[in-house]
Amino acid sequence: MRVMNQSEIRTFIERMEEIGDPWTEEQVSRVYGGCTLEEALFDRMALMQMHFNNLAALINAERE
Repeated sequence: MRVMNQSEIRTFIERMEEIGDPWTEEQVSRVYGGCTLEEALFDRMALMQMHFNNLAALINAERE
């Protein structure tokens, strides 16, 4: 299995910063060190989507 190199780790960090999810190189290596860039992005984007959906549900519940 191929894992992320330093350039891909930086790409992951940049993509996450675009959606307000800051990471350090050490964090990426620890959490997603055994994944490819594509796998890491897919996993984290799915988690962030769930997070955003939960926040939206809370905001909408408070309005009711």
